[in-house]
Amino acid sequence: MKPISRFERRIIIAIFLAAITPFGISLAFIPQIIESKLALSMHDEVRQQLESAAVFYKEFFDAKKREYAARAETMSRDPVLIRAASLGEAEDVKARLEQLLADNQELRAVRVFTPDGDVLVELDGPPERQGPDFAPKTIALPLGVGEAPRLETVFILPNHYLQDRARAEEIAMLYDASLRTEEDRARTFYLAYITITAAFVLLALAVGYLLARGVTRRIARLASATERVAKGESGFTLPVGGSDEITALTKGFNKMIQEVAEARDRLVYLEKVSGWQEFARRLAHEIKNPLTPIRLAIQELRRRAPEGDPRFKRLVEDATDVVEEEIGALTRLVDEFSQFARLPEVIPSRVELKPYLDDFLGAYNNFAPEAKVTLELPEQPVQAALDRVLMRRVLANLVTNGIQAAGKGKAELLIRCALSPNGAIELRVEDNGPGVPPESAEKIFEPYFTTKAEGTGLGLAIVKKIILQHGGSILLRRSNLGGACFVIQLPPMPANMPVEEESGSHQLAQIVAAVRDPDPLPQDRASGSGSSGRTPPSGA
Repeated sequence: MKPISRFERRIIIAIFLAAITPFGISLAFIPQIIESKLALSMHDEVRQQLESAAVFYKEFFDAKKREYAARAETMSRDPVLIRAASLGEAEDVKARLEQLLADNQELRAVRVFTPDGDVLVELDGPPERQGPDFAPKTIALPLGVGEAPRLETVFILPNHYLQDRARAEEIAMLYDASLRTEEDRARTFYLAYITITAAFVLLALAVGYLLARGVTRRIARLASATERVAKGESGFTLPVGGSDEITALTKGFNKMIQEVAEARDRLVYLEKVSGWQEFARRLAHEIKNPLTPIRLAIQELRRRAPEGDPRFKRLVEDATDVVEEEIGALTRLVDEFSQFARLPEVIPSRVELKPYLDDFLGAYNNFAPEAKVTLELPEQPVQAALDRVLMRRVLANLVTNGIQAAGKGKAELLIRCALSPNGAIELRVEDNGPGVPPESAEKIFEPYFTTKAEGTGLGLAIVKKIILQHGGSILLRRSNLGGACFVIQLPPMPANMPVEEESGSHQLAQIVAAVRDPDPLPQDRASGSGSSGRTPPSGA
């Protein structure tokens, strides 16, 4: 048999209470009420007069309370008092409070507190308002909105009103005591029955309403959110509260929305990068084709320059040097486009991070003497699902960017690794450079976006593509070192991930690409200086 859920148990309890409570109360009170009702005599008019007096005093006190509340509200909206209190001008506040004390004869004392709770000004009324003949009523209201000063007023009510009320109650009690015992019993049991029954019925109805309202509201919210997701909307979450099955459903729905949004953003970015890769491939092809005949033509022109005219020969050599230099620049640009276009797919394997990062820094000679690179790792071993070659390209790109931003010989970088309780891995690459300007922070991962004269805008785009293909994400933050902090978040490693071995063809292709292109990635960053085509230290 299926066990009863928490939600079902709560509904059953609410229905049971609503049904059994009036019945139990009726069994206890109805016999005494019937017996007492038969013995009641005709004293309604006197009783009505006494009850009217009690109601009068109650309404009187309620009216006084509302009057005091209205006066306090009016004083709390006083623009002169608000301005003086907000500016902390104690003398102006004091002057205004003195005027308020003079205008309100039932005001015993008034105080103004700062937003921190300290007393700014405190004034007491005339001595005749301070005696024991008055009952105080304190009302506190803010002076303004938000973190504003607070006004506290103390009103007074003559005690003779309270004494009159007490006297009327005493008379009513004496009159009631003079009635026959059956009258007292009948009224007591009748009112007790009505009060208790009504209270428990209302309580049961309120509990049932709150349960039903909480459930229906959350279900309606889930239905509305489902329609929003069906229309393509994402990037929102539903509030989570409670501990029943609907709460678990809401948590699962929020997780699903987050995963859908992340998957959509990842897919959109990868499709965009794929389009740019095709564009880069075609552009590299169109630029590369005429470069070879241009280079040959320039070399032929240099060779055929007449030897008998030194000035003309010098002019030809200078012109050919300029053209060859520009051809070299175009060649480097074509190489970067070609490298972007042929970026291989990620094939991850199980990698132990500490030796992997040690090998990475060792391969680049710790980037010395251009920078001081520090590595921080947790004490326990950390394993991740990585493509060894491509992740090395990512780290090399980020470190080189940091060196370019901070300046060679001045750069200090920190590579930090952390492991979350769910097995996710976070890698941080921080530098002490000037950081990324806010206006560029949202664009630095876009292909071909760069603020450097020689940059192509491909480096960080490739970095993000590789991270997304790992199933992770990369974010830009501000580093404690003063510069930029790139946060790489990788998902937990699957249990069936192979141990640090890659397929032979993929590994061979990546090694060939690394040998052919000693610079792992076109470097680019929205801040800093230096060339975008920095060659890493030997050994990469």
